[in-house]
Amino acid sequence: MHRRGLLGALALSTPAITGAFAQGGAHAERWPTREIQLVTGFGPGGGTDVVARAIAAHMEKTLGVPVVVRNTPGAGGTLGPTRIAQAKPDGYTFGLVGFSALVVAPMTMDLSYRPWESFDFLGITSELRIAIPVGPSLPQVRTIADFIAEAQRRPLTFASTNPGSAVSFFDLQRLAGIQMTYVQIPSITEAASQVAGGHIDTYSGTAEMIGLVKGGNLRMLASASLDRWPEFPEVPTLIEQGYETATRQLIIWAGPAGLPPPVRERLASALMAAAADPEVIARQNVASIAPRPVPREQAMALMQEVRPGVEAALVAAGQARKRG
Repeated sequence: MHRRGLLGALALSTPAITGAFAQGGAHAERWPTREIQLVTGFGPGGGTDVVARAIAAHMEKTLGVPVVVRNTPGAGGTLGPTRIAQAKPDGYTFGLVGFSALVVAPMTMDLSYRPWESFDFLGITSELRIAIPVGPSLPQVRTIADFIAEAQRRPLTFASTNPGSAVSFFDLQRLAGIQMTYVQIPSITEAASQVAGGHIDTYSGTAEMIGLVKGGNLRMLASASLDRWPEFPEVPTLIEQGYETATRQLIIWAGPAGLPPPVRERLASALMAAAADPEVIARQNVASIAPRPVPREQAMALMQEVRPGVEAALVAAGQARKRG
């Protein structure tokens, strides 16, 4: 759905939202009066969990009530969004809705939520960085040029936890005229271990890769994100190396569709205040997560801007089993 279609769908839902607000106006004025649940579709300890807990701690101060993180991993990151979509739209449940849950999942599995209609989007706070590391299976490979030359000699393997985090690999095959084999692995730490052990050639590296690279177990060939990693400023992006692709892992926030507008606006305002807080930014930087606060309306436009490229990459790579 293009941005115009998305906004049109939201416009069609206005009477229902207005009616709910009219019935619960007093409630909206008093909100919040009790604990708020922040749902994330990923387990504790990962990059998204770092963001969730930093955001929750700041929002507690702003809103004056506990904001409790509820980790809901499973089903390729779609259990968390499902929980949000099915919650009562009263402002007491919101959380992270990964970009893959909105774009990739509808192309690969059946869902109990409608990606663009089941949520009231609140904004974007951050973006996970992605890298291309290699290990013992490619001892002579030191650059992307070396990697492509090796891929022209023999099929290479690459891994990720879901196709959405491997967009740059799918694009690289097309842009460089090479063929690789994709391996989907349940855990990013397992993917790192497989590459460090020489069993898989490369993977969509995130923050867990930093120690492995610094320890000499892996070598980083490129940043697959928009910018270079602060930990490895000497390593250029794929774009800087002549390959126009970047894997966008946007950290998107939403509540269930139908939030009373005053509640939605206060929730979004508290979220954006947290995203701009120096302590929250510092905690993300430590985990090599890029702080990118984008307010609600601009966030909705950015999602629709990035979406076609992701869909095209998955279709071209034969990863789309369903039409989104």
